[in-house]
Amino acid sequence: MVISSLSAHPCFKTLDPEACRDLDRQCTWLKTPAGAWVAGHGESDRDVYFVLTGRLRVTLQGARQDLVTSDIEAGSFFGELSALEGVPNSLSAFAVHNSTLVRMPSSLFLATMFNHRPFGEAVVARLVVRNRTMTRQVAEAAHINEDGLAPVGPTPGRHGQIRFDIRAHACRIGANPRRARQWS
Repeated sequence: MVISSLSAHPCFKTLDPEACRDLDRQCTWLKTPAGAWVAGHGESDRDVYFVLTGRLRVTLQGARQDLVTSDIEAGSFFGELSALEGVPNSLSAFAVHNSTLVRMPSSLFLATMFNHRPFGEAVVARLVVRNRTMTRQVAEAAHINEDGLAPVGPTPGRHGQIRFDIRAHACRIGANPRRARQWS
């Protein structure tokens, strides 16, 4: 199956066909074989990549080795944070399977996000899901107890080190009794 329009991507389902055709002409279409680098790997772009088919692996390049951060399936995207922040992307991506992607310039992504509200809402909804997933993963990695507090005592694997005792310090945190005021 050959996909030739962004309208096949879930984020663009609400855009009218003419708007999608206009975006199609302004983007770069990429067919990437498995094992090939798609983005990053020494580059400094701020473009947003929409995955139409295939699967990618996103990595953070380290001094000694690359750290795999996530796999991205068809119907997802990456690079949006760089476009929103206006800074080069620090992540790299390579194709796990043969993939079809659309590379959208950051300026076009931002204009589309703010001019087509349903598209902007779809992007924000995906960001919220990613944020919740990462928050859950961080909590699991930090070994959060059922009561929501980190365990007290020696840090596993680091003999003699003590974690921050949140139970002892929680009583020191108080809410400001003043309420927020409306201002204009």
